[in-house]
Parts: sequence; structure tokens; C-alpha cells
Amino acid sequence: MKAQRVSNLFLGSLCATICALLALVGCATMESATEESLLQSAGFQSRTPTTAKQQAAYAALPAYQLHKGTREGRTIYAYKDEKKGVVYLGNKAQYAQFQQLAKKAQLKEEKQVARDMDNDLVYRWYGSWKDFGAASPVD
Repeated sequence: MKAQRVSNLFLGSLCATICALLALVGCATMESATEESLLQSAGFQSRTPTTAKQQAAYAALPAYQLHKGTREGRTIYAYKDEKKGVVYLGNKAQYAQFQQLAKKAQLKEEKQVARDMDNDLVYRWYGSWKDFGAASPVD
């Protein structure tokens, strides 16, 4: 009986660890490509600086941050991807679309995190409820 409890606890811990690792790997993969893919989906154009003026502007722009600039009544947004050597450029409408897509992606990710947490709790506590005199919530 005691060996069975130890076995159940070990299996529960193992399942919880595997679920947590899978969730972490999934989040890391999504996070690395999310910003660029959202910018492209919103209509931002990828440009490689070719002229000396473009290269100087590109060099001065901090990487991996979205920047806003206004000149002569026109607003542009720029995002420098230093690894790829490109800048993503967009206008107000594309930025508004980017914000909507980013908000949807964040909500989707929050729901996934919550779902993973619930599964983790189920695996961690499965079978433990009977030890406290209550029926298992999974029954």
C-alpha cells in the first residue's frame, strides 16, 4: 500500500514535470517569432537598408523595439531586427492592426498558460484527495 502511494506520487510528479517542460518549450518558441510575425501580419513592410542614408538611420535605431516617428504630418513606425538585418516599417493603420493582433495573441497565450496550470495541478494532486478523506475531483 505504501509502495503504491510512493509510485502514484512519483508518477504525478513526473507528469507535472513533463507538462511544465512542454509548456516552457512552447512559450519560448512562440515568443521568439511573435513580434516579427505580428508586424508582418499587420502589413508592416520588411526593408533592407541599401543606401548610405538608410544604413546610417538603421544603425542609429535601437534593435528589437517598436519606434514611432512623425515628420511633416506623417507618422511611421519602425522595428529593427538586427539579426536579420532588416527594418519593418508601417503607418498608423498598420500599427493599429498590429495592436489588435498583439492583444489577441496575448489573450490566447494567457488562456494557454491557465490551461497548462490547471493540467499541472490535476497531475500533481490526482489521487491525493483520497488521502485527505475526500473523493478525487477527477472521479
